[in-house]
Amino acid sequence: MLVLPKLSNSITQYEITAVQDCFTPTSITIDTIQRGDRPYAGYIYLGHEKISANATKAEKLTAELDLGMLGSCAECEEEQQAIHHAISDRQPEGWKYQIGTGAMVNYKLLYEKGIVRDSALDIYGYGGINAGTVYDNAIAGGRLRMGKMQSYFAGNRIRKLQLYTFLDCWMEGVGYNATLQGVLFSNNSIYKLSPNNIDPVVLGYTYGICLSYKSVSFEYTSTHITYEIVNSHYHGWGHIGIAGYF
Repeated sequence: MLVLPKLSNSITQYEITAVQDCFTPTSITIDTIQRGDRPYAGYIYLGHEKISANATKAEKLTAELDLGMLGSCAECEEEQQAIHHAISDRQPEGWKYQIGTGAMVNYKLLYEKGIVRDSALDIYGYGGINAGTVYDNAIAGGRLRMGKMQSYFAGNRIRKLQLYTFLDCWMEGVGYNATLQGVLFSNNSIYKLSPNNIDPVVLGYTYGICLSYKSVSFEYTSTHITYEIVNSHYHGWGHIGIAGYF
């Protein structure tokens, strides 16, 4: 695809991702709009990535196009209700006020460059942009990895077993966030935040561990970020990922 560029003299890989993200305010037991807090929101999408890596220059470029929907069609309400029913917990009360339905079309570019490269430790920096109907932002940061691993810029998987930890720190400049402000060019959200409520700069860090053997990998991460909403709360979440390589 011409819309997804790649580096010259690189090894190129393609990925297809299916993603659902769901967001709630601080309390899910209040059956009214919680002014000044994050709205309920959810989206679901399919993503197509082109990843090109040049091991000699220690650089990587990831280009991604995401297509999906924001709003009730993501079925976050039904999913959260089912989980709470299964664990006999109180049902969430505010999904009726979630961000309204709209199309998700987002385009991402991320460039990464190696700084320190060693068999047991590497450090690289990165910068990228995200533009579309849901997210419009720019990001810059760096990552440190330690453990038994292949070069991050190798492209192909050349080591059967990998086990390493990592720390990722970044700064994000926020232009627009539809999960807080509603879908662009639409007024169908019962409750959304105004631009004055959005913090234009968000700092964050992620740490985690990755275990990979042959064509399968398992990863756990914990992420923490500063205020997305002015005078609100810091946020944190965990993530478990299982990937297969073909």
